[in-house]
Amino acid sequence: MKFSRFIILPLAALFCVFSSASHAQFNDSPQQKESSEVESLYDNFDAKESRRQKNRRKSRKTKIEAPSRLADLATLEPFDDIAVIQRRFLPKTGRFEFSGSLMASVNNPFFSNLGFGARIAYYFAEKHGIVGQYYFLSNSERAVTQSLREDRLVETKSLTTPKSYMGLAYKWTPMYGKMTWLNKEIIPFDLYFTLGTGTTKTDLGDQEPTVHIGTGQVFALSKAMAVRWDLSWNFYQAEALDENNQTIQNNQDDLFLMIGMSFFFPGAKYR
Repeated sequence: MKFSRFIILPLAALFCVFSSASHAQFNDSPQQKESSEVESLYDNFDAKESRRQKNRRKSRKTKIEAPSRLADLATLEPFDDIAVIQRRFLPKTGRFEFSGSLMASVNNPFFSNLGFGARIAYYFAEKHGIVGQYYFLSNSERAVTQSLREDRLVETKSLTTPKSYMGLAYKWTPMYGKMTWLNKEIIPFDLYFTLGTGTTKTDLGDQEPTVHIGTGQVFALSKAMAVRWDLSWNFYQAEALDENNQTIQNNQDDLFLMIGMSFFFPGAKYR
């Protein structure tokens, strides 16, 4: 019994030592160490990213004061606070504008109205001005009108055609911006609206009171010259002759598309 006790006790002690050593060797394997290091890196990254997000949220909640002096622009952070100081490329306050345009009627199905339009405007502010305008028109029958008269014997005297228009309008320019031309040039432009009144001379020689509304864009080529397009819409009540040569009243509206050039004077005081 003593002999067996002396053998069993040492064997049990050796087994415990071997088990603990093998367990430690398994835990300290290279793969286990590498996995532990990767997990630690991920934990550190997540912690840093969480701190960054908290700092961003705090900075967004912080009220940013607008710079009140030119020297304060140096304290702005890049890509966070952006200050843009820019004047209009084509200033208009205190300047005159003269424009000439080729024009055509786009809503008359019976007559072709082609002509020339002239404008002169004065701007007492960048957005506000007064414009005087004059349109001279020539009229010719379309094929459908000639066919109605010759083939179907339909009298066309009751159709009213404008010969000229002269009026005065208020001009409002609420928007301006820039656009690219073929990705090569930057062209500034203004978008405007007009409202006014005047008189339209018809083919019968009468001068009819007219209400005018319009819109268009001016594309600056320099501080003194620009290309423009315009839509001018005139409303009036005109006299015409029926088949019995009796005078009748027609409600007429003329919509003109115009393309031309503008010239500004005197020279711009800035830019």
